[in-house]
Amino acid sequence: MKFIFGIHNHQPLGNFGWVFESAYERAYKPFLETLEEYPNMKVAVHYSGPLLEWIADNRPEHIDLLKSLVRKGQVEIIVAGFYEPVLASIPEEDRVEQINLLKDFARKLGYEAKGLWLTERVWEPELVKTLRKAGIEYVVVDDYHFMSAGLPKESLYWPYYTEDGGETVVVFPIDERLRYLIPFRPVEKTIDYLHSLDDGDESKVAVFHDDGEKFGVWPGTYEWVHEKGWLREFFDRISSDERIEVLLYSEYLGQFRPRGLVYLPIASYFEMSEWSLPAEQARLFVEFVNLLKAEGIFDRYRVFVRGGIWKNFFFKYPEGNYTHKRMLMVSKLVRDNPEARRFLLKAQCNDAYWHGVFGGIYLPHLRRVVWENIIRANSYVSTGTFVRDIDFDGHEEVFIEGENFYYSFKPGLGGSLVELSSKERAVNYADVLARRYEHYHSTGSAVPEEEGDGVESIHELSGEVPEEIRKEVAYDSVRRVLLQDRFLKPETTLDGFRLNRYKPLADFAGKPYWYSLDGNELRLWRNEGDFSVVKVFRPHEKGFTVDYTVSGRGTFAVELNVAVHSVMETQGELEGSRVEVNDRYAVGRFSIELDRKARMWKFPVKTLSKSESGWDFIQQGVSYTFLFPLDGELKFRLSFKER
Repeated sequence: MKFIFGIHNHQPLGNFGWVFESAYERAYKPFLETLEEYPNMKVAVHYSGPLLEWIADNRPEHIDLLKSLVRKGQVEIIVAGFYEPVLASIPEEDRVEQINLLKDFARKLGYEAKGLWLTERVWEPELVKTLRKAGIEYVVVDDYHFMSAGLPKESLYWPYYTEDGGETVVVFPIDERLRYLIPFRPVEKTIDYLHSLDDGDESKVAVFHDDGEKFGVWPGTYEWVHEKGWLREFFDRISSDERIEVLLYSEYLGQFRPRGLVYLPIASYFEMSEWSLPAEQARLFVEFVNLLKAEGIFDRYRVFVRGGIWKNFFFKYPEGNYTHKRMLMVSKLVRDNPEARRFLLKAQCNDAYWHGVFGGIYLPHLRRVVWENIIRANSYVSTGTFVRDIDFDGHEEVFIEGENFYYSFKPGLGGSLVELSSKERAVNYADVLARRYEHYHSTGSAVPEEEGDGVESIHELSGEVPEEIRKEVAYDSVRRVLLQDRFLKPETTLDGFRLNRYKPLADFAGKPYWYSLDGNELRLWRNEGDFSVVKVFRPHEKGFTVDYTVSGRGTFAVELNVAVHSVMETQGELEGSRVEVNDRYAVGRFSIELDRKARMWKFPVKTLSKSESGWDFIQQGVSYTFLFPLDGELKFRLSFKER
């Protein structure tokens, strides 16, 4: 039985240095050093660009070892986009440039790469032409892609051609069962499975290619894989078994032709089809899969069980969608500017645009580095002021370029400020993620199970939300942006407001405003019965001012959600005309000022998400809400200043 063994090593741009170092010491280093001891073992290896850059700067001896293993024929380098973008989510020109950057690095390692690791295995048929332009001959996807096209599992032990517009690439299917066996179950189970596939057909091949972090970073795996000797036993037994031939993708294609032609639909791996669904639909998907399993018919009908696609995340998380569309906007603007393009390509790193079993979009430091690179790339060109539906949600943005800031208003979303990006600091003060229900808040995940001894995969980990967190969990009705307006009942409390357990007299947040634009001065207004708001926005060098004219009754509240990530604020009520914050490790120092005294509520905006380490209750930003008693008309000025 032919067997191809591959790993994918990646750390996202912007991840903490100690995370890179820990992953290196626990997974990447011991894996490669162990491989060197088994000269008959061969591995197809993909390292992402951000990880390679860190290793080259901090552990250059690892690069030397990679070169040595390439020379010995033990390692084949598999590329992707350098900054690990989901290729289907970026323009073709950017795809080719990203792939070529990593091919250039592979050449420094002594290898002319022809194979591609498809980031998150997100496949779209149009990628065929891109891959051919970039000199790619074969690509690694999941067996689920083929099953989604209607192919039975027993036909997925061979590569195939796939075609688009007369161009072809070879597609290798990764065996999902191997993904759940390796390295989580005893080596014997993998050996037995590979033996069971041997039917005398010499062209038959089983492919394992998955995260290198499974070999030491995932919970429990360092002890299991390295300290208890799983990896040594695996390399020893696999490479010496007479019934198993370990080879590389390129070696296989040198001996055999692909089996035929397939057309793969838009797909990723099976777990992604669950994660990418809207939360309530994902809950039903899990319920459906578990029902099929309980009836013992899941395996029979699995080829017809499909959930969502990766691009659903842009529907699921409008904040990520806006970020993505701003990146695409800048990509067009800097098409012919080499200096700006390096920043633009960095902004395409995939992790901060979605969320599955890892933190992803819920991790502020990953979003922050994407915004940093969008802003730096944008600063090479002039955008000016314009009105356009930037994020294609059916509502226009009013985009204003000031001397030191980019301002983006959504009149259709409460006349709110959804982007406040500083050119000088390269931060977006409005980068705050709303609190949302995720399906795993009340249910587990639908994943294939592989019973037996060993260590649990993170896909199998479960657990209840701790009570001290659950009582603080709240879900937002609208996005968390700047300059959201509400008319509250006087008896509304801070706790009721922060936990979204209140009913306003009139809620203008998220409702459409009329607007007019005069140069860079923006006037926004809304009327609803006895209630009205007019706000006139003016940019300035250090931020902006807004003049409010309000009519109504009760308490008028204007809320600013600011991307304060490293100052761990507690909720509280203050009184005054100014709040100053020094968010040293994130957006920096700023102040919000009024031309009169007012009450102010502040509280951290915390989301509940799940990651490989368990439950994460993460501060996405801080809400600063100014409160004015109202009986008739009120006028005041609010200013935001970078300090």
